[in-house]
Amino acid sequence: MRNAGILLVLLLTGCVSHGGIRPLRPLEIATEPYQETVTAGLIGSLMYEGGCLLFRDDESKAVLLPVWPTGSIFNGTSVIFHQRGKADQPVVVGEEFVLEGRPAQWSALSATAYPPFQQQCAAQPFMVARVRPAD
Repeated sequence: MRNAGILLVLLLTGCVSHGGIRPLRPLEIATEPYQETVTAGLIGSLMYEGGCLLFRDDESKAVLLPVWPTGSIFNGTSVIFHQRGKADQPVVVGEEFVLEGRPAQWSALSATAYPPFQQQCAAQPFMVARVRPAD
């Protein structure tokens, strides 16, 4: 009986999370409170690869991780871009558009929310301020 109690404790200890980085949930996107600073405008399109919603710049071929304003959602085929005081705007995966905002460093983002994105997506974060159709 004593051995069964020890075995039960060992089994339960193995079930406890030790703070490791969890995988991203399906259709999860990086979000942050809206920031209106724009230092770059890039033309490209969204792609969903390896569980990550990424942006590929047509000119430089760089792949970025868009960090969308809080309230934006991803439904698998498009992002519904949320900007306070304006109508939500859909951006379809694969559609060419202009992404405006600013590059960010991982160290400037929340240490609790972004490690899964950094580990799984491995692309530079880009704070999204505006989106518009490409001309």
